[in-house]
Amino acid sequence: MASINLHRLRRLLGRSQEPRIIGRPAAATRTEELPLVGLVTPNVDPAVTTRFCSTQTETSVTTDPAVHTPFLYMPGEDLTDLPATHLESMVMAAVAEDLDQVIAGWSLPADGEHGPSGVIHGRTPSDPTSHILLRRPAADRQVHRPVITRAVSHICSPSHLTGTGPLDHGAVRSGPYGLRTSAPHRSTIPIEIHSITQSLASLPVEPGPPTALFLLPFLAVGGAERLLYDLLWGLSERYRLLVVTLEPHLASLGQTLEVCRDLTPHVYSLGDWLPREAHVDGLRHLIRRWSVQTLVSWNGTVTFYDHAAELKNEFPNLRILNQIYNHRGAWIKRTTPELIASVDRHIAVNGRISDALASEWAVPNHRIATIHHAVEIPDPPPPPEVERRKRARRRELGIPAEAVVVGTFARMHPQKRPLDVIRLARRMVDRNVHFLLVGGGPMDGAVDRELQRHSQHNLTRLPLRHDTHTLMDAVDICLLPSQYEGLPVFLLEGMARQVPCVATAVGDIPMLLERGGGVVSGPPGDLGALEAAIESLIDDQRRAAEGERALQRVKARFGLDRYVREYEAAIFPKAAPTSEPVRG
Repeated sequence: MASINLHRLRRLLGRSQEPRIIGRPAAATRTEELPLVGLVTPNVDPAVTTRFCSTQTETSVTTDPAVHTPFLYMPGEDLTDLPATHLESMVMAAVAEDLDQVIAGWSLPADGEHGPSGVIHGRTPSDPTSHILLRRPAADRQVHRPVITRAVSHICSPSHLTGTGPLDHGAVRSGPYGLRTSAPHRSTIPIEIHSITQSLASLPVEPGPPTALFLLPFLAVGGAERLLYDLLWGLSERYRLLVVTLEPHLASLGQTLEVCRDLTPHVYSLGDWLPREAHVDGLRHLIRRWSVQTLVSWNGTVTFYDHAAELKNEFPNLRILNQIYNHRGAWIKRTTPELIASVDRHIAVNGRISDALASEWAVPNHRIATIHHAVEIPDPPPPPEVERRKRARRRELGIPAEAVVVGTFARMHPQKRPLDVIRLARRMVDRNVHFLLVGGGPMDGAVDRELQRHSQHNLTRLPLRHDTHTLMDAVDICLLPSQYEGLPVFLLEGMARQVPCVATAVGDIPMLLERGGGVVSGPPGDLGALEAAIESLIDDQRRAAEGERALQRVKARFGLDRYVREYEAAIFPKAAPTSEPVRG
């Protein structure tokens, strides 16, 4: 309510022109008839249409014009390379808000802190058209409501938008919504949210292999996502895997949706498709339709913690796994007796979390599994190639060739304490040390303002990058001054490349570095300890020795084979092999 009132105040002050759409539960929801969708493709080669249908997760489709369907799909000129959930996302959006039409197309992640803008782009210059799902008229359906359209965004990278402009769907736009031109010019407009589960109850349960659903806030560029993709890669040949996100994808965090789509066809970005009020019901529909056996909360979402007990009550045979990455604050603070009773297995990413679950919440030991993170270990290049890459990367970045480069690749978030990196650079300005700070997030503005106040010639600041593996070529020391952690993937990736680490004593970082591979500095915020730890690794020989210990540590305990096997046993305990390795 505070958010709505703030929106109304901004509109009164002339700072917000678009009305805000406010969802409320619908009094009644009809069940749609089957088949759901009729394809209208008069100018498309039938072979192309058949191939398109074979790639889509939505199977309730007909190309027979004589068959009556609730929806008609009118595609653009290009049916190739569309996401497998293209039609399914349009249907879910249409029934959730009882829309007259849904327009689907490609979009960049949203700017700022807000959700989808509704700006849909053509995919190529020769295909400036979007894809439209129309609802057939029905005698018992309310008409002349202000909201008629929603734009469904398939998030992509800028390289896929080859210069075409946004498409206008011929209505008054308000974010992803299209309003009738006669819609009242109010600050808020109500819309009824219908049950997706009830609307699509006639759809049969889809047969298939054992199925797991991974629930995330978003698919950003980060360690949690990389770990998920490694796991999907290891499981995808034997299981059906759904990946569901509930928050809009934001430009500041980047996105890796396209990577995920290469690993499984079932990628559902509900935060970009549906109003928040429909997220849980959309999740419920996916669990039923795809016969999900295991729900895995991956990296934490508010929706999971608020509704896990409800889902368990509705699907008593659903196995629920809860991955927790911090033993203080964060999601463990949302743990309740109801959640404990609903979760079949808590996955702790370090030993401190396991101890906290057992001691503070009395979770039985057999319902706790500690699965440490892991990384793929690349083949080390010969020393001359290492030196060549280092110099080349530093030339590109404008970093002195002979400096000791301290790299921090992290989300700009209070957890990661990025301002401490800037403060360390100031403290060490007279040393032959150069800091490389890479990443994006909610603290972007604070970081950039701090750098504008005091220019730092010994610090290079880069926004979010997808090529951090190549940036690692320039780094001599990995630095992570975090407030809290589980077991940071950034440090593991550095260690796998023989780059020693400096980090605060949080999470399982002390365990990670207990046999060398870097220096544990002390508690968060202790800049003197961090500075001393970096100083201890400036010597080339010491740094090389710690780098070798780092590599051996990762090889011994944090390889991907072990990681995939342990997760498979937790997610599919009856189907997982007991002795055969997952990866060759």
